[in-house]
Amino acid sequence: MDLKLEKLLDKIGREIVRELVKNARISFSELGRVVGLSTPAVTERVRKLEEAGIITGYHAAINGDLLGEKVIAFILLDTQAACYEKVKTCARQLIQVLECHHISGEGAFLLKVMVASVADLEILVARFSPFGCTKTTIVLSSLNENSPLPVIFPGNRMPG
Repeated sequence: MDLKLEKLLDKIGREIVRELVKNARISFSELGRVVGLSTPAVTERVRKLEEAGIITGYHAAINGDLLGEKVIAFILLDTQAACYEKVKTCARQLIQVLECHHISGEGAFLLKVMVASVADLEILVARFSPFGCTKTTIVLSSLNENSPLPVIFPGNRMPG
């Protein structure tokens, strides 16, 4: 890690990141109180974390059931390297694709998708089929969906 990032991710910087992962809507005054900084100081620290690319965005967790999007599935796509950019472009264009991961092991991409029906899922899978072989798994229920990810920093790895 370079010196600039190391300085930004000192004890307070790490606390700021952890608090924002837990609650991205926390006010700067509350965040400052939690980490022991004034509101202007914590605002400046967050701005610097954003500028450095450590904080890349703030997101809302959505209840798909209430939006009529009741089917969540994972599509494993096995494709050739020549198709990678086409797959990424297609995934970016489809609002039904919640996540697109380029992976190692079995397959090349793992996509998490949300659609209204199995019929809609069939149409979505057909959009990716020209790129290679697909395997689709439908989610029956979810545990810990949209829970904050643990923040692991270099030198602060989980014991193993």
